Amino acid sequence: MKVLMVEPGKVPYAAEIGEGLEPLQAAVGGDIQAVYPYDDPVALICNEEGKYMGLPLNRALHDDEGNIYDIVAGNFFLCGLGEEDFTDLPADLMEKYRQQFEHPEQFVRIAGKILAVKQPVPSEEQEAQRAQMATQEAQREEMRLDDSTDLAFDLDVFLRQYSDAYADMHPVFHEEKERMADELLSGQTGKIRMRMATVIQEEHLDVEAGPLLDRIAAYEKEYGISAYSIYQLDLSDSTDGLQFMSLDWLEKKGFPVDRDNYQMVYAAELSPGETLEDIYTRFNIDHPEDFKGHSLSVSDVVVLHEKGSDTAYYVDSIGFKELPDFFGGTRQPEAKRDVSLRELLDDAKKQAAKAEPKTPEKKKEPERS
Repeated sequence: MKVLMVEPGKVPYAAEIGEGLEPLQAAVGGDIQAVYPYDDPVALICNEEGKYMGLPLNRALHDDEGNIYDIVAGNFFLCGLGEEDFTDLPADLMEKYRQQFEHPEQFVRIAGKILAVKQPVPSEEQEAQRAQMATQEAQREEMRLDDSTDLAFDLDVFLRQYSDAYADMHPVFHEEKERMADELLSGQTGKIRMRMATVIQEEHLDVEAGPLLDRIAAYEKEYGISAYSIYQLDLSDSTDGLQFMSLDWLEKKGFPVDRDNYQMVYAAELSPGETLEDIYTRFNIDHPEDFKGHSLSVSDVVVLHEKGSDTAYYVDSIGFKELPDFFGGTRQPEAKRDVSLRELLDDAKKQAAKAEPKTPEKKKEPERS
């Protein structure tokens, strides 16, 4: 069936739609609604729940006096009317309504009245650029889905291998993998870091977990995710006297801020523009419901995970002090060449597998003369 397709922000174009209900639904992205706003034998087919779904506003419909009485949300198309069913839109009506809907529209409210503001018609070059960007975005989303699924799978394998408690808590394999993949896709890497930290601390797996933590950092860098973690002293006889002490006091006494003395108590996504002071205020005044540590205080450490790097800050008597050696200098290797982010993800994944040692070739004995 030949129709005139009208999409938000685009110039109308002729299209072919297959027979049956499903192709019509696919064209508008859901259940269809047919309306007949014109004297011509045409039907306007749109998404019945476009506004409730939050689809972008497309074009306005006007009454005989030119007043807006409705706005179509999402894609719609115009087709012809046969005796009993929809049919091809005739060529003359195709051109008529192409001109009528030629200009994309944006909507503003002025003095309580909604106005449709016609936008310039995009040039062919602009349309090509827009189509290219849409294709690239779709490819990137597909790549992120693959990366999220692969990383979630390997995280689940690691946690099941080293934590009986995790395996007992999540007996259905695919459910937890899917949940972690969803967390990655929604940028909630803090939850995964927290889950990993629990097992790492209980089983002393800092070395074994290193490659996976590198992959999480590479994933965050690739997809522009920032997170933070809060570390607090794991109180024992050896650390009891270090709690709430300033960094200056520790340095004078010769006590290092040792990562082994700390445990991660919380991790979450870092919101755009959020600062260390914002984090300090939140964890003193308005604790998240799932936070189980004490209010953020002197001797605690906040780690910012940004652009693939981890930067640790000591909560001091006044302000914060950076701790370059909190992770022993092993968590932030800088690439010496311009390596693509995709390479970083692939390389980090490869490091998780132990390479088998190669058998050295036996040297050939020189022939005696």
